Amino acid sequence: MAAKQAKSDFAAEQRQFNEAIGSGDLKSVYLLSGEQAYLRLQNRDKLVKALIGDGDAMNLSRYTGADVTARELIEMAQTLPFFADRRVIVLENTGLLNPKSASRSVTGSKTAASIAEEADKIAAFIPEIPDTTSIVFVEENVDKRGRLYKAIAKSRKEKQGDILECVTPGEADLRAWAGGVFRKNGFSVSGRTLALFLEYTGEDMQNIAGEAEKLCCYCMGKKEITEQDIKDVCSPRIRDRIFDMIEAIALRDRKKALGIYMELCALRTAPQVILSLMRRQFNQLVMIKELSGTMPDGEIASKVGVPPFVISRKYKPALRMYNTEELVEALNDCIAADHESKSGRIDAGIAAEMIIVKHSGRE
Repeated sequence: MAAKQAKSDFAAEQRQFNEAIGSGDLKSVYLLSGEQAYLRLQNRDKLVKALIGDGDAMNLSRYTGADVTARELIEMAQTLPFFADRRVIVLENTGLLNPKSASRSVTGSKTAASIAEEADKIAAFIPEIPDTTSIVFVEENVDKRGRLYKAIAKSRKEKQGDILECVTPGEADLRAWAGGVFRKNGFSVSGRTLALFLEYTGEDMQNIAGEAEKLCCYCMGKKEITEQDIKDVCSPRIRDRIFDMIEAIALRDRKKALGIYMELCALRTAPQVILSLMRRQFNQLVMIKELSGTMPDGEIASKVGVPPFVISRKYKPALRMYNTEELVEALNDCIAADHESKSGRIDAGIAAEMIIVKHSGRE
């Protein structure tokens, strides 16, 4: 059987995180990372509120991008809070925890080496953070081999810091969360309709929340959201375009496959999200290939986690263009690339492009 993606128990880690800040067990340094921007930002806001309360702009400092310097950060951290118990410093998308990746998106004098140098200075300061200051790093990608990450991880072991990796929840948890969004707004939604909704939106929780809001506004005055409502309102999902890209790869149409990839990047789809969705779809294709002929489409759909009509209309026609060996090789390449990119050994965008080029170039 196909290898399944190993997921950390995010739900349990999130509960522990919530319990700690709810009980007042606050730390000197935090790292919120992972591909789910919705969860990163939600936890950032929750954490800032717990650390400093509402409306205390005097003791809250925010830095975004790669322009922050270690000297500036350390001076701010050593400044006593103004008529309060704590000063909070939020550093978001600075690239300090992944200098190589950050340097590709920064112009001017900032290089991977210069960003890494600033990160090392901050790493040395982590054990010296005053009791009156908390520093919160919010980053999508981190290099766990870097000194700054290791310093935060050590602080966590010593109960002075915490790390929460905001990964994509499992499919059942994601479906339950999306269903809860609709119920909270007074709408009922069937399991089949909810499955179709997630087929449109993909796994990005920000996209799910945005599309759910559109649906709720469109269905105002109704009690139930239907499949037709979704078709009328929701934007074509990212996963559909990923599937189109995989079909282009199977047809050896490298130009089209790379064109779709660039289109997704232009729509600000994170390369890590693209890579994860490629992995997921190749995994589903392998499973469907192995199960076809041994059980009805409905049972296959239940095991794979997609609506039955998707099996017959989309996946099976695509499978005619692949043999099992090609699918398994592509899946293994995606698994390796996903792991390497999350470990900081390779940029997610480069990894995705390499897979597209490799598997669309066969004769």
